[in-house]
Amino acid sequence: MPYSPTSVANYFIDKYGKNGQLTPMKLLKLTYIAYGWFLAVTENKEKLLSEKPVAWDMGPVFPSLYSDLKRNYTDFNIKTKIPTPVKEHVSERDAKFLDRIWNIYGRYDGVYLSALTHQENTPWQEVYCKGCNSILDDDTIYNHYKEKLDKSKDNK
Repeated sequence: MPYSPTSVANYFIDKYGKNGQLTPMKLLKLTYIAYGWFLAVTENKEKLLSEKPVAWDMGPVFPSLYSDLKRNYTDFNIKTKIPTPVKEHVSERDAKFLDRIWNIYGRYDGVYLSALTHQENTPWQEVYCKGCNSILDDDTIYNHYKEKLDKSKDNK
């Protein structure tokens, strides 16, 4: 740990891709959402991914994952893992975490997940400027998801 964004996407593909619900956009957004929630639940002490997201026109994106998806898929329903030179094993703890992310967000399509990341007061919205490719700061992402985590605890 931390993993490459492609390794996390491959986890989702391997475990959930057989039902035909995974598109490039959905994988990009699920990976970002997992990154944010992981910062929140670990109190910003651990990183899920080895790369920081960038604010692109289409929302927060991990450039390496975007490139891997673009290079390897022409179909919008991804069912096979993204080829990678290094195979990273996701730990049992992190697999449970990623399964929780899927259980909450996996039912939504990429368009809906993208809209979630574009809302007012999101880390992407705070730094985005057209064509700038600004890196999203971990502290900003942590604060956003920590606030969501705290609200979810208050509602229980």
